[in-house]
Amino acid sequence: MHASRPAGGEGVTWSSEAGRVPTWVPFALLFLSLFVGLRWLEADARDRGLARIDVTRYGLQTDAPWLNDEWYEALEQLLLEADAVDADDQEAIAELAARVESLPFIEAVGTPSVRWPDGLNLPVRLREPVACVRVGGRDFLPVASDGTVLGGYSITPHLAYGGWLPALGPLDLLDREQGQVRPGDAVSVPELLAALDVADSMWRHLGPDDLRELGRVVIDASAADAPIFDREGGSVSPRRLPGGVVIELEEGRRVFFGRPPHPLHEGELPVNLKWGHLRGALGQGRDGDGWRLLDARFDHPVLLSEEDVLDFKARWEGSPDGGR
Repeated sequence: MHASRPAGGEGVTWSSEAGRVPTWVPFALLFLSLFVGLRWLEADARDRGLARIDVTRYGLQTDAPWLNDEWYEALEQLLLEADAVDADDQEAIAELAARVESLPFIEAVGTPSVRWPDGLNLPVRLREPVACVRVGGRDFLPVASDGTVLGGYSITPHLAYGGWLPALGPLDLLDREQGQVRPGDAVSVPELLAALDVADSMWRHLGPDDLRELGRVVIDASAADAPIFDREGGSVSPRRLPGGVVIELEEGRRVFFGRPPHPLHEGELPVNLKWGHLRGALGQGRDGDGWRLLDARFDHPVLLSEEDVLDFKARWEGSPDGGR
């Protein structure tokens, strides 16, 4: 205990007169009585079962930009099975946190904290979908950037962030290579992971207006290379270049994107410039006399009309490579 010095500059002394006690003693006794009272209330609450945390009465507080009804249902089912835990049972609380973290859409769970006597804060970080895959030949499931398949079956690609989740193609590749895939599984097909890398980069470079104009797309990274669409002597010349990612848009339009963003390749156009080429092309029409093919792999994008594409196809199929 440290005493303060009075204005006169003399030290503090305690009087020996009867009935005089140091002023801090009543406060110490008051604090002690409150502490004992709280401990008694806590013990009484436990004796009466009031320190049980009913985890079925929960609220998910989040500002996540995308949630799915199936996620809520999976969380609710888990909490119904857990029923209740004691507020002072750290092992049971840790087990509950581990079970919540096992849900496919939960990326991580922080340190739980008890709100005595019957509340629990459980901080979680949600995974966010960046693409979708077709499963079972007809349904789509969202996929996070790390390849985790999330819940949320749909017969069409999912709406998210002002646009559509791009589908990873070829659409039947997952079924052929991995068989039946369910929420919680991880995509492991290399071609689909390459397409997922492109999809993940899309959300950082296209705004809501761009996404609405883009519409539904399929990102296909299954080809090792792709033709170069340039003009030599007034005609389209077929040559091939490593990096065959193709983004298939609605109404038959196609974007030749080159290699995925990762790993970096020397000489590859930066991914932000590729998406910039696509943004610029989106404002130049979707049908009629609009473009049908965009080659976004070079400093200057190449836009081809329907007539140009047919001309290229005829020349390429008549080449010695036979349209390989």
